Amino acid sequence: MKKIVIQFFMLSFLYLTAQAQPDGVVLDTLHIKHIDGEGKTQVGVLVCNKTISKDLQEIFAELYKAKYPIERMRPISEYGDDDEASMRANNTSCYCYRVVEGSTKLSNHARGLAIDINPLYNPCVRRKKDGTILIQPATGKPYVDRKKKFKYKITKCDLCYRLFMKHGFKWGGNWNTVKDYQHFEKP
Repeated sequence: MKKIVIQFFMLSFLYLTAQAQPDGVVLDTLHIKHIDGEGKTQVGVLVCNKTISKDLQEIFAELYKAKYPIERMRPISEYGDDDEASMRANNTSCYCYRVVEGSTKLSNHARGLAIDINPLYNPCVRRKKDGTILIQPATGKPYVDRKKKFKYKITKCDLCYRLFMKHGFKWGGNWNTVKDYQHFEKP
């Protein structure tokens, strides 16, 4: 039964990505060892742009070696392509065919060039035009205060941050108008 489910998932994923990806984007599916929140080794699935595959493999190999916790790592398609649902589950993911919030511009996630790490604990925080604060995922509100100590938090002193910077990524936590603590992207 397991083999049938996996084959069905892969066929569904291949169909979905063939239908929804920008021209010229070549996606790669990586099987990544990581340590979950309970300290157990898991093998996650990360779909990314082929141009950053090697970087991600090297980064996650170092994170695994250091026992850095990544709660889960599943393709966004397992959440019905619902980014909010994936983030609420603290799911680390890369490829997601979508636009930048509040615009018509394709996100770097749609090109497979951006990754969100432990997103529940590293929310995206932005001020909307009407002055209200938007937190994504909405359940990430307790983790907006970056002075607090909590599991999975990414900071500039963090190994995850240092490895992504070493590989030429930009961190959303460094942005001025939006603070996207979960987000790393390769220009």
